[in-house]
Amino acid sequence: MYPKIGIFDSYSLLVILGLIFALVFIEIYRKKKKLNRILISIIEINGLISAFIGFIGAVLFQNLYDFIENPSTYKWSWAMTFYGGLVFGILSFLLGYFLFIKKKFGPCLEKDIFVFVPSCIAIAQGFGRIGCFLAGCCYGKATTSWIGITFPNGIGKVIPTNLMEALFLIILGVSLLLLSLTKNGKFSLPVYLFSYSIWRFMIEFYRGDHRGEFVKGLSPSQFWSIIMFLIGIGYLAYLLIYKKRVDQERSTL
Repeated sequence: MYPKIGIFDSYSLLVILGLIFALVFIEIYRKKKKLNRILISIIEINGLISAFIGFIGAVLFQNLYDFIENPSTYKWSWAMTFYGGLVFGILSFLLGYFLFIKKKFGPCLEKDIFVFVPSCIAIAQGFGRIGCFLAGCCYGKATTSWIGITFPNGIGKVIPTNLMEALFLIILGVSLLLLSLTKNGKFSLPVYLFSYSIWRFMIEFYRGDHRGEFVKGLSPSQFWSIIMFLIGIGYLAYLLIYKKRVDQERSTL
């Protein structure tokens, strides 16, 4: 659509804008909860480094899918897939947390990070999807419906799945931020895991850009959506059963 804004790459600009909004969300949470400024700054630095590592993971995962699907015609590309970025980004962030943040400031993963980070991921994703729209990727299947948008690459009217996901994620991000500021903020992570995994699994049926088939009958993103949903169930069970029981036992001591 509009791959360039002036001399700048539109996708990169939207990703940067998404990261800026994520930092704004963190600052709102910090002020509300009166958290240590130095701690938050280190978490932000760790997050930005993890975002870069996530970019590498997003590219590697997509190339892996392409190679698995057809090794004989495989060629390296800079195409990306979100779940690859998420996996690499999370692993990088947790590494930084356990090697430095926890040792320096004590445990804050459940108490704060799992509370405010989901809203940051969602809002950054949302702006990233707007970048996808401007770059002309991650579009939907051909349609004759009034919602169809014509891309300049000659594929005709398609379902604007990139814009639909952007709207969903921005609403989800704002909702998660509001939730994180309440006494039920601990549920931010499972809400994100459930909401996005269900959305992504369903929207994949309307995607028109083929990204390979990781498991028979499922797109790679649908496979990882199932994994994300199961992780959400596990973490919710932990909050409602195990952690609740531990907290009750501590309160009786």
